[in-house]
Amino acid sequence: MTDTWGHVHYRGPETVVIERKLTRSVNRRITNDWRREVPSLGVYRPRHLLRRVGPLLVGICLDRDSGGADYLPHFHVHCLAAIFPVVSLTLATSLRTERTDAADWVKVRWHDERYREAAARMVRQSLLPLEGDLRLAQVLDAYRRYMTTPLGRWQSALLYRDMVLLSTWVGDPAQARRLLDEALRVVTDEVCYRPLDGRAAFEQYCRERIARPELVHQTVESQIVALKVDRLPVSNLLR
Repeated sequence: MTDTWGHVHYRGPETVVIERKLTRSVNRRITNDWRREVPSLGVYRPRHLLRRVGPLLVGICLDRDSGGADYLPHFHVHCLAAIFPVVSLTLATSLRTERTDAADWVKVRWHDERYREAAARMVRQSLLPLEGDLRLAQVLDAYRRYMTTPLGRWQSALLYRDMVLLSTWVGDPAQARRLLDEALRVVTDEVCYRPLDGRAAFEQYCRERIARPELVHQTVESQIVALKVDRLPVSNLLR
């Protein structure tokens, strides 16, 4: 006998139960369950819920383990103002337990019992609100908080690039220039600039975008199409 999860039970002298796994139908059901709990987000892909806030994607990714028996919710954002072939997991912050602050994996077999509380906790723990308009100051604060983490420190040049682009997009070039100057002053490890082809390339790229904000707006529009995120719920990023 097979239940609605594809969980197979063999009747006989001994009952053998196959562990519940993330099949296509289970992925669909889990995605829909989380969407009902966080209705401000739309389905981007199975186990991936997003909304667009101006030039920023904000949402939750339900990351599976290698065996497909567990998943781990992550809050994350992605800046559409920079060309990238996929939706990145920038600011990725996993669901944490309240008692020990450990990563809180959800077993697929216990999804029905756990997802409502897990979704509510993920909303509380997210670095940015998952509904409504956002202000630039909120977003910059989330980026700065993430920079205090080990991965955030290593990604600091990339994070500053996003902050410069977001400030330029909302029409605040003075803020963008301050952030660029700050980055060049505080990000001293050349390793941090390698994903951006070095410190000089990073500076040139940012200065060009600040001087020509139309390039930032054009990139956002082209990335919306390229990443197929045009049907997601949309809110505003305010200055």
